[in-house]
Amino acid sequence: MRVVWVFLGVLAGFLVIPLLWAQGRSAGRVRGVEDVPANDVALVLGAGVRWDGAPSRILQGRLDVARDLFRAGKVRRIIVSGSPESRGHSEPVTMANYLLSQDIPQESLVLDESGVDTYSSCRRAAEEHGSLTVVTTRFHLRRSIALARRLGIDAYGVGHDAAAEGLRRVNARATRREHLATIKAFWLPR
Repeated sequence: MRVVWVFLGVLAGFLVIPLLWAQGRSAGRVRGVEDVPANDVALVLGAGVRWDGAPSRILQGRLDVARDLFRAGKVRRIIVSGSPESRGHSEPVTMANYLLSQDIPQESLVLDESGVDTYSSCRRAAEEHGSLTVVTTRFHLRRSIALARRLGIDAYGVGHDAAAEGLRRVNARATRREHLATIKAFWLPR
């Protein structure tokens, strides 16, 4: 019986410690457009492109947050980071085109096609930026900030609220996935 309790304790630690890590590394750094500190750069993390080449609803929400940060004077440049091949489309090109349609100037956009996952996007940003504002969906924000900080970036984050936009099922599924991704990010650092 004692072995079972030890096993359950180790398993609980294996599952809980990464969540505490993400919570602790992002504490006080999850903000809104109004109260995030001004920064030179926003890093928008990709979230898929529809078959017709338009941003997915989740991605559009993230891009709208970046647009709002830019218009509020909170950032001067926006890095759009994603996969070069998302359903036959470049995610960063799709993201840039959407922001251009929202009157964000071309010279304020930086495309990063090496962002095939959150770690890769943050690692690439860390090569050139010591601080930035991460823009993603709320369920993804804490891990993103924690990863950016692990890589030496002084990161704050602003999240899009997918649940409030009618994407409750997507938000619930993604939140469950995010727990597993946080465990992976903690225990398997690259």
